[in-house]
Amino acid sequence: MKSRLIWMIVTALALALILLMAVQATSFLSSVPIFSPEVKTSETTETSDTIKDTGFTPVIFRTISEYENGGTRLLRINGSSEPNAVLIILNRNQRLRQIRADDDGNWTLDINVESEQIMVLEVVMFVEGSLNVRADETVFRVPVPSKSSEETYLDKSALIMVTAPGGPTRIVQTPFGGSPTDGPLTMGPIDYDDSGGVIFSGTTEEEGRVRIFAGPSAIGETRVGAGGRWNFIAGNMLPLGEYEIAAELIKPDGVKARVSVPFERLPPSSNTELSFVPDVKYEPFRWQVRRQLLGGGAQYTAIFAPQEAEALIVD
Repeated sequence: MKSRLIWMIVTALALALILLMAVQATSFLSSVPIFSPEVKTSETTETSDTIKDTGFTPVIFRTISEYENGGTRLLRINGSSEPNAVLIILNRNQRLRQIRADDDGNWTLDINVESEQIMVLEVVMFVEGSLNVRADETVFRVPVPSKSSEETYLDKSALIMVTAPGGPTRIVQTPFGGSPTDGPLTMGPIDYDDSGGVIFSGTTEEEGRVRIFAGPSAIGETRVGAGGRWNFIAGNMLPLGEYEIAAELIKPDGVKARVSVPFERLPPSSNTELSFVPDVKYEPFRWQVRRQLLGGGAQYTAIFAPQEAEALIVD
């Protein structure tokens, strides 16, 4: 009987000890912090097309002006971007400068002009999280070549334009001193690509509609937008070769103005090797700038002289 009592006491003590150890273990486990597994990411260079839905402010060239300071010719560029972003400025895909946007995303840059070379200015934006964003827009500065080895058009402004794939080109400065104009209607550059897509654009001081003609055939029309700008995007409608392109401003009471230009759609180049320097076809009253796109193919911009412009005869 006595031995049985002793056994019962020992068993009770053992159970109590096991219960105490279990409580202490539970208390310890509840005090251990829980960590989420680390997510590893690879460092990649993103284009602006791939991050449009992430909320980043894209790089935009707001204003561009060319001026001279103490005998040095400069380009002053004002732009906007993601606030406090680091911006790498490239010229012909070579690093040129590094600046930082302010708290509102605004920035200003002065660049020395290379008077005899084509400049191709692009921006790569670095934002928080080591994400690199290459801007859609590109600034081209195309100087007027010499017409002989001893003579240059020193009094002629260089062509300065801002382009983006799939959008109309903005002409900031033209060597022809202006664009083709009839009264309130101005014909801007014509952009097209190797697939045949084309963008017509221009400005007008009056409201209405603008109808586009290729040769004698009307190919479409568009309404004048805000600020007097108009543009019309067409598919594969323009054949290779040379013919007249015209734009008419149409008011309720009839045609108000008509502008026509001698257009030539160039065939695709046989040289498909990627180059960051555009090819330029110089003609006395029109220029065509061909540049290759990073994703393949090429985009062309044709600019035209007004009727009163003098011919630019260059080598």
